[in-house]
Amino acid sequence: MVSINILSILFWGVLAAYIIHIIDETLIGGGFVQKVKEHWWPQYHAEMFFWFNAAVILVIIICISLYDGFGGHWVILPLFWTIERASHMFTVHIWWSIRYKEYSPGLVTGVLFWILVYFVIRYGLRPGLIGQTDFTIGAIAGFAGALFLAFLPTTIMPRVYKKRATRLSGSAPDSPAPPLSTGS
Repeated sequence: MVSINILSILFWGVLAAYIIHIIDETLIGGGFVQKVKEHWWPQYHAEMFFWFNAAVILVIIICISLYDGFGGHWVILPLFWTIERASHMFTVHIWWSIRYKEYSPGLVTGVLFWILVYFVIRYGLRPGLIGQTDFTIGAIAGFAGALFLAFLPTTIMPRVYKKRATRLSGSAPDSPAPPLSTGS
């Protein structure tokens, strides 16, 4: 008889939702790449978007596979991504929509992550398939990860890019990205 691990199915659902989210960010609302170029980082391009998301997909697959293979406390890794992706809705997409008064590409599909968080709590935490400590660690780390990943492409990477371009060319690149906190 085959035993079904509901948590494993939910975590693989997070990966599927992330892929759908990437498609939303690519196709709807002018596209995520174009919006990042307009608001924060003029040098941002589709290749950066592709490789960042490819790396995240690979890491998510590794995290879920470790949980599938070893169980136990390894649940923290896919929990991280479940909570991070749901928190990402607030740290990037809702913030963006309020700040710029426009649709943030990825906003609609972000709801899928909150549905999956609900299912993880309902069918994993509440019945005891996830320990409270593991859930708390995964949730705190996931929220911290969402904050980090929100500021990485909007403040940290443009500054790194600017310093690197200045060092390589001897002058500042055109159109430096404004700090995240400026503007109306």
